[in-house]
Amino acid sequence: MSAELFTLPVAVPAASNYAVPVRWFHADSKEANSNGAVILLMPALGIPARYYDPLASALQAAGTSVLIMEQRGHGDSALRPSRSVDFGYREALDEDIPTLLDWLQSRQPGQPIVLMGHSLGGHYASMTAGRSPERIAGVILSACGTACFEAFEGKVRNQLRVLIMMIPMLTRAFGYYPGDKVGFGGREARRLMQDWLQLARHNRYAAIGLDEDLEAGIRRFNKPLLMLRMADDDFAPKAAMDAMRARYSSAQVSERVLDAATLGDRADHLRWVRTPQAVASEVRDWLNGNDWQ
Repeated sequence: MSAELFTLPVAVPAASNYAVPVRWFHADSKEANSNGAVILLMPALGIPARYYDPLASALQAAGTSVLIMEQRGHGDSALRPSRSVDFGYREALDEDIPTLLDWLQSRQPGQPIVLMGHSLGGHYASMTAGRSPERIAGVILSACGTACFEAFEGKVRNQLRVLIMMIPMLTRAFGYYPGDKVGFGGREARRLMQDWLQLARHNRYAAIGLDEDLEAGIRRFNKPLLMLRMADDDFAPKAAMDAMRARYSSAQVSERVLDAATLGDRADHLRWVRTPQAVASEVRDWLNGNDWQ
């Protein structure tokens, strides 16, 4: 099995002819899981879509089709953040993700769509589920906790506090955030990092250009939610993931903790994607254990 690679033009009049690169792993209908759910997978900050090929392949082999979204500014995206190229949460939430949902609904009509997000991708999944619950059957958050510094301890807490101070200075100096040089994230758009800072400082979602409460819909979301925590993940520890769970006060929550022995590799923020069999198994069992009708 392999991926089908292509781009989808953003179907929003205000968009500037941007096309969203995607990676499509279509499961053979003879092998499809009993519920027929399809997954829209969204990467972490600074991580290209191709990094998730092993995970998508494992899910595909288990009978679940997966569409991986390339985030703006990374991988096969035609954009690169600069002083003149800027974007943030609004473009992802208003343009890119709705375009992919439209495509999935036309390509796989009648199939329930489950959002799966890693770290930042999980925040996009949460905000999308809150804004468009009628389009989303369920949510999977993998290694996704709040970025608020108060949910962390020790070295990571101190690192986050330093980042919170540095990001505004760096984006003013460079015109973008040089995360690839700092060691947190990649080369990121300054508005994206301004949006991220609202979560890091206040544990609250906000997006420049969106005048709405992005938390309210998440509280009302009453569908299945699977939370996967990696046992040794310093960037999504238990307290940070508990803060994410608290957002979903109406959801049907299932939680799993995966350790190094289960994963066959380090149970940290990134390595689980490269040895994805345990995660794919948890996702398959959760999908098959829910009634998506």
